[in-house]
Amino acid sequence: MVSLPSEYTDVDEYARHLISFTHEPLSVQITGGIHVNDAFIHNAWEKLPTEWTTWWESLSSPQDAQKDLINSLRKEHAAREHDLPDRPESLSTWLERIRNLSLDREQLILPEEVPHVEVPEIMASRMITKKLAEVRAGARYINHICKTNRITRVIDVGSGQGYLSLTLAAACNLKVLAIDGSAKQIEGSKAAAEQAGLIEGDQITHLTRFVTGTKELASEIERWAKGEKCLLTGLHACGSLSEHMIRLSTVVPCITNLAVVGCCYNHISPLSPTNSTGFPISNFMRINNLQLSTSALITGCQAPTNWIHNPDSIFARKYWYRAVLEKLLYDKNLAPAGQRPVWGIRNGDMKSFTAYTTRALRSLKLEVGTDITVEEIAEYEVRYKHRMGETAILWTLSVLLCRAVESVIALDRIFYLREAGMEEVDVLPIFDYKESPRNMMVVASKVVSVE
Repeated sequence: MVSLPSEYTDVDEYARHLISFTHEPLSVQITGGIHVNDAFIHNAWEKLPTEWTTWWESLSSPQDAQKDLINSLRKEHAAREHDLPDRPESLSTWLERIRNLSLDREQLILPEEVPHVEVPEIMASRMITKKLAEVRAGARYINHICKTNRITRVIDVGSGQGYLSLTLAAACNLKVLAIDGSAKQIEGSKAAAEQAGLIEGDQITHLTRFVTGTKELASEIERWAKGEKCLLTGLHACGSLSEHMIRLSTVVPCITNLAVVGCCYNHISPLSPTNSTGFPISNFMRINNLQLSTSALITGCQAPTNWIHNPDSIFARKYWYRAVLEKLLYDKNLAPAGQRPVWGIRNGDMKSFTAYTTRALRSLKLEVGTDITVEEIAEYEVRYKHRMGETAILWTLSVLLCRAVESVIALDRIFYLREAGMEEVDVLPIFDYKESPRNMMVVASKVVSVE
């Protein structure tokens, strides 16, 4: 049973409400329907509710609006004490809907009797604090599931340098199959395993494979499992890799349990006439016509409540520069067929709008003085200077549905597993959100006959 927001008891009803919310015109607009870069081209500000924009314009600084919007994502009751006064009721109601439609992110606290797992020093010394905390928490939960269900083998997909694989093998006495598509990563993991005293082919087995299909790899896993039950896992499996792993867990008989944390949703491959296995993967989401653009998927990767407020940040100016630049290119027809300038922004580019525009134009093989004058560039800067606050707020709005979007992605995977006959399907916030915002672990189990 999925742990639903407090207002819901039925996962189907919850999912339909969440899909409906992500499909509303405002949700679509701010998650990519009108990109912040094109705000001035398509009048994004004017398309927002007038009472919202009027109120935001009355504030002393757009940063006050940004902080208020980000704070609104916090579910704890005390957070409401910091809501700005006189906020339009319709805006407060909309922000409350975002909170109430998002799956919980408060870290799962395991009972104290569940043994903690100590990461071997050979691995711990190589990890940053965030990664170390993730491996400790992930290994503790995986080890608990394995011991509870008498599982002796773990398949770690996207194993990388072997941080989780080696910990499970060395500290939890589990046999591990570490799979990664990079031969270089596998070689690094093998070297660390040797240093840790693990025996290749026994305590740990390494396999260089890209997990994009199931048949060949499924056979290799079955041979390695030798008739024993297995748990399939992956911590921060990028993009569609999580979906491939989920499919794998449903078709390989020896895999009885699943524990996967996804990330990099912008790399998810969408459903299309040439990609029948694309996102969304569940029949439920397809029947309900779930639609999420690439920009919306990118939104799901954000964690604005973890941002550190910096009044001197250049980001607000950068987004304003880009919106003015795109308007200039559009008006002057300097980028035909929707061509976008792509270049590596340097610190010097941010000294002025002219410097920024000059470098952007060069990426399009255009030159200031030939294709456009300095005076024309300066005129656009003056024309839109008073609207910098709009792009700052629009940019913040663009990531505000981050938890709702990620909840939709998690539900799609939950429904797929449920449709495939998996049991005890759930999504658990396994890490501390403040340290690791991609903390939603999709878990499932099945009853299989293993000889």
